[in-house]
Amino acid sequence: MKKLFLCLLMLLPMMAQADMVEIDGISYFIVGGEASVQKKDGGYTGDVVVPATITYQGKTYPVTEILSYAFSGNDNLKSVVLAEGITTIKDCVFFGAHNLETVQMPSTITKWGVSVFAGCTSLKTFFLPDFLTEVPRNTFDGCSALANIELSDKITSIGEKAFAFCDGIKTIKIPASVTMIEESAFWNCNPKTVYCYAEKVPETDESAFDLLDFEGVTLYVPAASIAAYKKDEAWKGFKKVVGIK
Repeated sequence: MKKLFLCLLMLLPMMAQADMVEIDGISYFIVGGEASVQKKDGGYTGDVVVPATITYQGKTYPVTEILSYAFSGNDNLKSVVLAEGITTIKDCVFFGAHNLETVQMPSTITKWGVSVFAGCTSLKTFFLPDFLTEVPRNTFDGCSALANIELSDKITSIGEKAFAFCDGIKTIKIPASVTMIEESAFWNCNPKTVYCYAEKVPETDESAFDLLDFEGVTLYVPAASIAAYKKDEAWKGFKKVVGIK
């Protein structure tokens, strides 16, 4: 309790200097010389462009952060463009924005939360920041309009339900760098082809491919590893396995 009280005392000066303001239809929280996009009353609609800076009371503030749930539940939101300079995308930023189709992300992102696109059933653009080594849990959970998943070779693990219910996906490409696939990662996906380039079978939870149509999908793996994949509990459900030469 004492520690909590001390923390609150430390926050008071910062909170006293904070402002909440709406500029050009976007709601911001301004503190410490920087601006963060936040959820607003009535939500966001149409096509939203978040600028690199805003001007408030004669001062210019860089926009550096998108706060948790900022665009969540906005069914009239169609697209979002985030300017270069934004570094932080917090948890559930677009959660449940059912009609959101496209998001243009900056290359400057250095922090990324969980469930960022969960429930975006109309999302057509696939994006993960370059610095990530893990696909965080529930990132694309329920993104049924995504057609293809191709992960960079920086990714080493795929989190719980990262792509669950992405039932519109046609192709999944898992790079050789992936060593772990967690619980229900591809639950209820129905791709036609899955490529896994890892020579050593990734440590994979047995539920990773639950409800997959194993009869209708072809798995491509390194030719020398076919036997190992067919023996693995999580992968042995695939009926058609083809070697990558």
